[in-house]
Amino acid sequence: MNRVDVSIIIPVYNVEEFLPKCLDSVINQTIDNKEIIVINDGSTDNCYEILKKYKKKYPELVIINQKNSGISKTRNAGLKAARGEYIAFVDSDDFVKADMFEKMYKAATRGNADIVICNYILYKEGQDTQDSNYNEVEGIDKAGYIDKGDALKMFLLNDIKGYVWNKLHKRELFLDNKISFPDFVVCEDTPVGFLLLANANKIYSMVEPLYYYRQRELSLTRTFSIKSMKDMIDGCYIMRDFITKNPLIYGELIDYYRVYLIKTLWAIHNKYYIQSCETGDKECYFEFKEIVSKEIDNIKISEVISNDKLLLKDKVNILLIKTRTYGFIFSILYKLKNVMR
Repeated sequence: MNRVDVSIIIPVYNVEEFLPKCLDSVINQTIDNKEIIVINDGSTDNCYEILKKYKKKYPELVIINQKNSGISKTRNAGLKAARGEYIAFVDSDDFVKADMFEKMYKAATRGNADIVICNYILYKEGQDTQDSNYNEVEGIDKAGYIDKGDALKMFLLNDIKGYVWNKLHKRELFLDNKISFPDFVVCEDTPVGFLLLANANKIYSMVEPLYYYRQRELSLTRTFSIKSMKDMIDGCYIMRDFITKNPLIYGELIDYYRVYLIKTLWAIHNKYYIQSCETGDKECYFEFKEIVSKEIDNIKISEVISNDKLLLKDKVNILLIKTRTYGFIFSILYKLKNVMR
């Protein structure tokens, strides 16, 4: 069996417009010992036909067809099939620089890093991909090795994003720690990203942007639901349980976890009230309230005020949520915003 340095996993679902560019960017990678695993998650558009054409031209592609199961099961199917020393993910509506995985793999093997992180470019159709001044770059403004404790703090503060696609992970991290993607409809990579960092020994950061993250306009009513609210909270619980079960890191990380939880509660409230104001639909209010009430009730105002990891605006937001006035204030501001347009 030939050696595989990097397994590149591409989940595919109804992205016929973007799929060829994604596949071309991965197939043309300068790294030699790679395998490309493409999982067609029951696409109903022309994706399957596109994949068949690519398979004919590039027989080395591994194509897996499955009934529609969602992003988590699709990525898990890719993990099960992967043979590489390292694992990479590429979303099928994005694309990557030609030397992305060669550079990241060299950085990983140079110091036996478990995880390598690169910066990424926020891309909108029509932008000149060669003009770094025109494209907005996001990521970490730090090159070199990152202490694991610092990396977890940065993750909980959202300085290191939960995305798996701008990272190279040693496959052993998934196997040895039995890490897989939970059955979420949103934020499925957030608890996975946290657990991978928490179990890594060496983490390396590259400031060079190597990944193009396509910015697509998606309807909020299609992307936000009761299930997505539960998933966001459950993702917090996965991280909380890991921190709680590890006394050596509990004292160091618990305040940072509270910041993450508070920002998640704010995000849920914000998205719920945007959707409610846009659609006038308040039918799911009691389900929304049930999901967030337990955590809101457990928040102590004194802990919010004394937590120096929280910005002033975060403290104001969570106090509005805690006092049950957030929705009232939000609806007034939303109406004023529309009047002023």
